[in-house]
Amino acid sequence: MYLKIGKVAQKVGLSIKRIREYEKEGLIKPIRGETSKQRLYSAFEISQIMQIKSLIHERGLTVAGIKTLLNLAPCWTIFHCKQTGICPAYKHPYNRCWEIKKLFKEAVACLGDCVKCAVFLARMDKVPPLLEKTPSPIVNNKTDHLLQPIVAWSALLLDFLC
Repeated sequence: MYLKIGKVAQKVGLSIKRIREYEKEGLIKPIRGETSKQRLYSAFEISQIMQIKSLIHERGLTVAGIKTLLNLAPCWTIFHCKQTGICPAYKHPYNRCWEIKKLFKEAVACLGDCVKCAVFLARMDKVPPLLEKTPSPIVNNKTDHLLQPIVAWSALLLDFLC
C-alpha cells in the first residue's frame, strides 16, 4: 500500500516541505504515479523517513552528517535491522547490499528496493571516504591483510551518538 505525501507527513510528524527536502537531498526516493506524478510512499520509505527524522531531531545530525554516516556505516546499524542473522549484508560487511545481490546472488533481508534505499542513494553521491584502507603493521615478519577501518569507525561513531 502506498501513501501520498500529505498522509506520510501526518504519520511521521513532519511537514510536506521537509519530506520533499529529504528527497531533494537524496535521502529518500519515492515512486511517482504514472499519470499524476504524485509522490507515493511505501512502508519502506516511511520507515527511512522516521529514522532520518530521529537522527536529525534526537541525535542532532545534519543532512550532510547523515549522508556521511550512510557512506560509512553498514545499513543494519543505521536502520536498526532486526534480521542481521539471516542477512547476507551482515555476513559480508565490506560489500554494499546491492553488490551482494549481484555478486553472491543472495537476497538481503531489508524491506525495500536497493535503488530507493537511503544508503544506496547516499553512496551514489561519490562522497570520498574519511579513512583510506591502510596496511596493518608487520607482525612476526608477516604482513596481515589490509585493515578495513570504515566499519570500525562507523561503529565508534554510532556508539558516540547513542
